[in-house]
Amino acid sequence: MDTSATVAASAAGVIVLGFWVAAVVYLFSYDKRDNGTTDSESKSHVYSWTFHVESLRFYGMLCFLVVLAAGALVTEKSGIDTIEDPTKTVIFELFGINHSCNWIDHNPVKMLAAMLFLPLVQIPWMLYTVFWHCRVAKSVKTGKVPKWLLNVSRILSPYNFIAMSQLHLWFVNNPNDTYGFTAHYIPYLMFQIAVCFIQLLNVLYLTYMGKLPWGVPTAVAGTYFALFTGTTILYAIFVITTIAGSPIIDATNSKGEELFTNILSLTWGALMVFGTLILSGKERLDGDNITLTIGDGMLQVESSSDEEIPTSSSR
Repeated sequence: MDTSATVAASAAGVIVLGFWVAAVVYLFSYDKRDNGTTDSESKSHVYSWTFHVESLRFYGMLCFLVVLAAGALVTEKSGIDTIEDPTKTVIFELFGINHSCNWIDHNPVKMLAAMLFLPLVQIPWMLYTVFWHCRVAKSVKTGKVPKWLLNVSRILSPYNFIAMSQLHLWFVNNPNDTYGFTAHYIPYLMFQIAVCFIQLLNVLYLTYMGKLPWGVPTAVAGTYFALFTGTTILYAIFVITTIAGSPIIDATNSKGEELFTNILSLTWGALMVFGTLILSGKERLDGDNITLTIGDGMLQVESSSDEEIPTSSSR
Protein backbone atom coordinates (compact mmCIF):
# COMPACT_ATOMS: atom_id res chain seq x y z
CA MET A 1 0.00 0.00 0.00
CA ASP A 2 1.07 3.58 -0.61
CA THR A 3 1.46 6.08 2.22
CA SER A 4 -2.09 7.43 1.94
CA ALA A 5 -3.66 3.97 2.03
CA THR A 6 -1.51 2.95 4.97
CA VAL A 7 -2.45 6.04 6.96
CA ALA A 8 -6.13 5.64 6.09
CA ALA A 9 -6.26 1.95 7.00
CA SER A 10 -4.34 2.42 10.25
CA ALA A 11 -6.29 5.47 11.38
CA ALA A 12 -9.63 3.91 10.43
CA GLY A 13 -8.79 0.86 12.48
CA VAL A 14 -7.86 3.02 15.45
CA ILE A 15 -11.10 5.02 15.14
CA VAL A 16 -13.33 1.94 14.97
CA LEU A 17 -11.49 0.22 17.81
CA GLY A 18 -11.56 3.41 19.86
CA PHE A 19 -15.33 3.84 19.49
CA TRP A 20 -15.87 0.17 20.31
CA VAL A 21 -13.70 0.21 23.44
CA ALA A 22 -15.22 3.50 24.61
CA ALA A 23 -18.74 2.10 24.22
CA VAL A 24 -17.89 -1.12 26.05
CA VAL A 25 -16.22 0.72 28.93
CA TYR A 26 -19.12 3.15 29.18
CA LEU A 27 -21.75 0.41 29.29
CA PHE A 28 -19.92 -1.60 31.94
CA SER A 29 -19.29 1.48 34.08
CA TYR A 30 -22.84 2.77 33.64
CA ASP A 31 -24.40 -0.55 34.58
CA LYS A 32 -22.69 -0.37 37.95
CA ARG A 33 -24.64 2.73 38.87
CA ASP A 34 -27.81 2.58 40.93
CA ASN A 35 -29.95 3.85 38.07
CA GLY A 36 -28.58 1.47 35.48
CA THR A 37 -29.01 -2.17 34.55
CA THR A 38 -27.35 -4.29 37.24
CA ASP A 39 -27.39 -7.82 38.56
CA SER A 40 -29.59 -6.72 41.42
CA GLU A 41 -33.27 -7.52 40.92
CA SER A 42 -34.21 -4.63 43.15
CA LYS A 43 -32.98 -2.01 40.76
CA SER A 44 -34.86 -0.65 37.78
CA HIS A 45 -33.89 -1.89 34.36
CA VAL A 46 -33.59 1.56 32.83
CA TYR A 47 -30.98 3.94 31.48
CA SER A 48 -31.17 7.60 32.40
CA TRP A 49 -29.13 10.61 31.28
CA THR A 50 -29.40 14.19 32.50
CA PHE A 51 -27.96 16.87 30.24
CA HIS A 52 -28.59 20.31 28.81
CA VAL A 53 -29.94 20.27 25.27
CA GLU A 54 -27.38 22.92 24.27
CA SER A 55 -24.58 20.53 25.22
CA LEU A 56 -25.45 18.51 22.11
CA ARG A 57 -25.01 21.53 19.85
CA PHE A 58 -21.92 22.68 21.74
CA TYR A 59 -20.07 19.37 21.47
CA GLY A 60 -21.28 18.81 17.91
CA MET A 61 -19.79 22.16 16.89
CA LEU A 62 -16.63 21.56 18.90
CA CYS A 63 -16.08 18.21 17.18
CA PHE A 64 -16.74 19.87 13.81
CA LEU A 65 -13.89 22.29 14.47
CA VAL A 66 -11.59 19.57 15.82
CA VAL A 67 -12.08 17.46 12.68
CA LEU A 68 -11.38 20.49 10.49
CA ALA A 69 -8.27 21.34 12.50
CA ALA A 70 -6.98 17.77 12.26
CA GLY A 71 -7.66 17.80 8.53
CA ALA A 72 -5.80 21.09 8.18
CA LEU A 73 -2.79 19.68 9.99
CA VAL A 74 -2.60 16.58 7.80
CA THR A 75 -3.36 18.45 4.57
CA GLU A 76 -0.88 21.25 5.16
CA LYS A 77 1.94 19.38 6.87
CA SER A 78 1.93 15.67 6.01
CA GLY A 79 3.14 15.83 2.41
CA ILE A 80 1.10 12.74 1.47
CA ASP A 81 1.00 12.46 -2.32
CA THR A 82 -2.78 12.00 -2.57
CA ILE A 83 -3.31 15.52 -1.25
CA GLU A 84 -3.72 17.79 -4.24
CA ASP A 85 -1.80 21.01 -4.84
CA PRO A 86 -4.09 23.68 -3.30
CA THR A 87 -3.75 25.88 -6.39
CA LYS A 88 -4.99 23.08 -8.66
CA THR A 89 -8.17 22.07 -6.88
CA VAL A 90 -11.61 22.41 -8.46
CA ILE A 91 -12.57 24.93 -5.78
CA PHE A 92 -9.52 27.09 -6.45
CA GLU A 93 -10.20 27.00 -10.18
CA LEU A 94 -13.82 28.05 -9.59
CA PHE A 95 -13.38 30.72 -6.94
CA GLY A 96 -9.75 31.78 -7.08
CA ILE A 97 -9.33 30.87 -3.40
CA ASN A 98 -9.50 27.71 -1.34
CA HIS A 99 -12.17 26.99 1.24
CA SER A 100 -11.60 25.21 4.54
CA CYS A 101 -13.25 22.12 3.04
CA ASN A 102 -10.01 21.67 1.10
CA TRP A 103 -8.64 20.33 4.38
CA ILE A 104 -11.03 17.38 4.23
CA ASP A 105 -11.50 16.91 0.48
CA HIS A 106 -8.53 14.59 -0.04
CA ASN A 107 -7.74 11.11 1.20
CA PRO A 108 -6.79 9.94 3.75
CA VAL A 109 -8.44 12.86 5.59
CA LYS A 110 -11.62 12.65 3.52
CA MET A 111 -12.38 9.09 4.59
CA LEU A 112 -11.42 9.63 8.22
CA ALA A 113 -13.43 12.85 8.49
CA ALA A 114 -16.48 11.08 7.06
CA MET A 115 -16.09 8.35 9.70
CA LEU A 116 -15.89 10.91 12.50
CA PHE A 117 -18.59 13.31 11.33
CA LEU A 118 -21.56 10.97 11.68
CA PRO A 119 -21.06 9.97 15.34
CA LEU A 120 -19.39 13.15 16.59
CA VAL A 121 -21.08 15.92 14.61
CA GLN A 122 -24.22 14.83 12.79
CA ILE A 123 -25.85 12.69 15.48
CA PRO A 124 -25.42 15.34 18.22
CA TRP A 125 -26.93 18.01 15.93
CA MET A 126 -29.79 15.70 14.94
CA LEU A 127 -30.56 14.86 18.57
CA TYR A 128 -30.32 18.55 19.37
CA THR A 129 -33.12 19.41 16.93
CA VAL A 130 -35.36 16.74 18.49
CA PHE A 131 -34.78 17.69 22.12
CA TRP A 132 -34.85 21.42 21.38
CA HIS A 133 -38.31 20.97 19.90
CA CYS A 134 -39.36 18.97 22.98
CA ARG A 135 -38.14 21.81 25.19
CA VAL A 136 -40.15 24.39 23.25
CA ALA A 137 -43.25 22.19 23.42
CA LYS A 138 -42.85 21.99 27.20
CA SER A 139 -42.36 25.75 27.47
CA VAL A 140 -45.52 26.35 25.44
CA LYS A 141 -47.44 23.98 27.70
CA THR A 142 -46.31 25.89 30.79
CA GLY A 143 -47.16 29.24 29.18
CA LYS A 144 -43.60 30.55 28.93
CA VAL A 145 -43.47 30.99 25.16
CA PRO A 146 -46.25 31.52 22.59
CA LYS A 147 -47.67 28.62 20.62
CA TRP A 148 -46.71 30.19 17.30
CA LEU A 149 -43.06 29.56 18.17
CA LEU A 150 -43.85 25.86 18.51
CA ASN A 151 -45.55 25.98 15.11
CA VAL A 152 -42.46 27.61 13.61
CA SER A 153 -40.36 24.84 15.15
CA ARG A 154 -42.71 22.25 13.65
CA ILE A 155 -41.83 23.66 10.24
CA LEU A 156 -38.10 24.36 10.65
CA SER A 157 -36.93 21.57 12.97
CA PRO A 158 -37.69 18.74 10.52
CA TYR A 159 -35.62 20.54 7.88
CA ASN A 160 -32.78 21.02 10.38
CA PHE A 161 -32.85 17.31 11.24
CA ILE A 162 -32.81 16.29 7.57
CA ALA A 163 -30.04 18.74 6.68
CA MET A 164 -27.80 17.46 9.48
CA SER A 165 -28.52 13.85 8.54
CA GLN A 166 -27.24 14.49 5.00
CA LEU A 167 -24.11 16.44 5.88
CA HIS A 168 -21.88 13.41 5.25
CA LEU A 169 -22.62 13.79 1.52
CA TRP A 170 -20.22 16.71 1.74
CA PHE A 171 -17.50 14.04 1.84
CA VAL A 172 -19.14 11.49 -0.43
CA ASN A 173 -19.43 13.96 -3.31
CA ASN A 174 -15.90 15.14 -3.91
CA PRO A 175 -15.56 18.22 -6.18
CA ASN A 176 -13.41 16.14 -8.53
CA ASP A 177 -15.90 13.28 -8.81
CA THR A 178 -18.65 12.51 -11.32
CA TYR A 179 -21.24 14.95 -9.96
CA GLY A 180 -18.77 17.79 -9.57
CA PHE A 181 -18.75 20.72 -7.18
CA THR A 182 -22.53 21.22 -7.15
CA ALA A 183 -23.19 17.87 -5.45
CA HIS A 184 -20.36 18.68 -3.04
CA TYR A 185 -21.84 22.08 -2.21
CA ILE A 186 -25.53 21.24 -1.76
CA PRO A 187 -25.11 19.39 1.60
CA TYR A 188 -22.99 22.28 2.87
CA LEU A 189 -25.59 24.82 1.72
CA MET A 190 -28.26 22.80 3.52
CA PHE A 191 -26.07 22.93 6.63
CA GLN A 192 -25.69 26.70 6.35
CA ILE A 193 -29.45 27.18 6.02
CA ALA A 194 -30.07 24.85 8.98
CA VAL A 195 -27.65 26.82 11.14
CA CYS A 196 -29.58 30.00 10.22
CA PHE A 197 -32.88 28.40 11.20
CA ILE A 198 -31.40 27.16 14.47
CA GLN A 199 -30.08 30.63 15.28
CA LEU A 200 -33.51 32.12 14.54
CA LEU A 201 -35.31 29.64 16.77
CA ASN A 202 -32.84 30.20 19.58
CA VAL A 203 -33.04 33.98 19.45
CA LEU A 204 -36.83 33.81 19.58
CA TYR A 205 -36.89 31.23 22.36
CA LEU A 206 -34.34 32.98 24.56
CA THR A 207 -36.05 36.32 24.02
CA TYR A 208 -39.39 35.03 25.26
CA MET A 209 -37.74 33.15 28.12
CA GLY A 210 -35.79 36.26 29.14
CA LYS A 211 -32.54 34.30 28.93
CA LEU A 212 -30.52 36.09 26.28
CA PRO A 213 -26.83 35.59 27.18
CA TRP A 214 -25.21 38.27 29.33
CA GLY A 215 -28.52 40.12 29.42
CA VAL A 216 -28.04 41.62 25.96
CA PRO A 217 -31.02 43.59 24.63
CA THR A 218 -33.37 41.91 22.18
CA ALA A 219 -32.33 44.43 19.52
CA VAL A 220 -28.70 43.30 19.78
CA ALA A 221 -29.69 39.64 19.40
CA GLY A 222 -31.85 40.55 16.42
CA THR A 223 -29.00 42.51 14.86
CA TYR A 224 -26.67 39.55 15.24
CA PHE A 225 -29.20 37.24 13.59
CA ALA A 226 -29.82 39.71 10.76
CA LEU A 227 -26.08 40.05 10.16
CA PHE A 228 -25.57 36.30 10.18
CA THR A 229 -28.52 35.67 7.87
CA GLY A 230 -27.46 38.44 5.49
CA THR A 231 -23.93 37.02 5.35
CA THR A 232 -25.31 33.54 4.69
CA ILE A 233 -27.52 34.79 1.85
CA LEU A 234 -24.66 36.76 0.27
CA TYR A 235 -22.38 33.73 0.63
CA ALA A 236 -24.94 31.48 -1.09
CA ILE A 237 -25.51 33.98 -3.92
CA PHE A 238 -21.75 34.25 -4.42
CA VAL A 239 -21.34 30.47 -4.70
CA ILE A 240 -24.44 29.83 -6.82
CA THR A 241 -23.65 32.60 -9.31
CA THR A 242 -20.10 31.28 -9.60
CA ILE A 243 -21.38 27.78 -10.33
CA ALA A 244 -23.74 29.30 -12.92
CA GLY A 245 -20.81 31.00 -14.62
CA SER A 246 -21.73 34.60 -13.76
CA PRO A 247 -20.08 35.32 -10.39
CA ILE A 248 -21.07 38.49 -8.57
CA ILE A 249 -17.58 38.44 -7.06
CA ASP A 250 -14.58 36.96 -8.86
CA ALA A 251 -11.41 36.60 -6.81
CA THR A 252 -9.41 36.07 -9.99
CA ASN A 253 -10.22 39.58 -11.24
CA SER A 254 -8.40 41.63 -8.64
CA LYS A 255 -6.79 41.61 -5.24
CA GLY A 256 -9.73 43.59 -3.92
CA GLU A 257 -12.27 40.94 -4.94
CA GLU A 258 -9.99 38.21 -3.61
CA LEU A 259 -9.81 40.03 -0.27
CA PHE A 260 -13.59 40.49 -0.20
CA THR A 261 -14.11 36.78 -0.91
CA ASN A 262 -11.81 35.79 1.93
CA ILE A 263 -13.48 38.26 4.30
CA LEU A 264 -16.92 36.91 3.38
CA SER A 265 -15.87 33.33 4.08
CA LEU A 266 -14.12 34.19 7.34
CA THR A 267 -16.97 36.41 8.53
CA TRP A 268 -19.54 33.68 8.03
CA GLY A 269 -17.34 31.18 9.84
CA ALA A 270 -16.72 33.54 12.75
CA LEU A 271 -20.42 34.39 13.14
CA MET A 272 -21.36 30.72 12.94
CA VAL A 273 -18.81 29.69 15.57
CA PHE A 274 -19.82 32.57 17.86
CA GLY A 275 -23.53 31.85 17.54
CA THR A 276 -23.05 28.14 18.07
CA LEU A 277 -20.00 27.40 20.19
CA ILE A 278 -19.92 30.54 22.35
CA LEU A 279 -23.64 31.12 22.82
CA SER A 280 -24.56 27.46 23.31
CA GLY A 281 -21.61 27.11 25.66
CA LYS A 282 -23.02 29.97 27.71
CA GLU A 283 -26.63 28.76 27.60
CA ARG A 284 -25.79 25.22 28.68
CA LEU A 285 -24.76 26.57 32.08
CA ASP A 286 -28.22 27.92 32.96
CA GLY A 287 -29.32 24.70 34.70
CA ASP A 288 -32.32 24.04 32.46
CA ASN A 289 -31.43 20.37 32.02
CA ILE A 290 -33.51 17.52 30.66
CA THR A 291 -33.51 13.89 31.75
CA LEU A 292 -33.91 11.14 29.16
CA THR A 293 -35.01 7.78 30.52
CA ILE A 294 -35.13 4.61 28.42
CA GLY A 295 -36.04 1.10 29.52
CA ASP A 296 -38.80 -1.06 30.98
CA GLY A 297 -40.92 -0.32 27.93
CA MET A 298 -40.75 3.44 28.29
CA LEU A 299 -39.15 6.47 26.72
CA GLN A 300 -39.47 9.56 28.88
CA VAL A 301 -38.11 13.09 28.64
CA GLU A 302 -38.37 15.34 31.69
CA SER A 303 -37.23 18.92 32.18
CA SER A 304 -35.65 20.29 35.34
CA SER A 305 -38.06 23.23 35.02
CA ASP A 306 -41.19 21.05 34.99
CA GLU A 307 -42.05 22.05 38.54
CA GLU A 308 -41.74 25.77 37.93
CA ILE A 309 -44.87 27.89 38.17
CA PRO A 310 -46.22 28.64 34.67
CA THR A 311 -45.74 32.20 33.54
CA SER A 312 -46.87 34.11 30.51
CA SER A 313 -44.94 36.56 28.39
CA SER A 314 -46.22 39.66 26.70
CA ARG A 315 -43.18 40.06 24.48
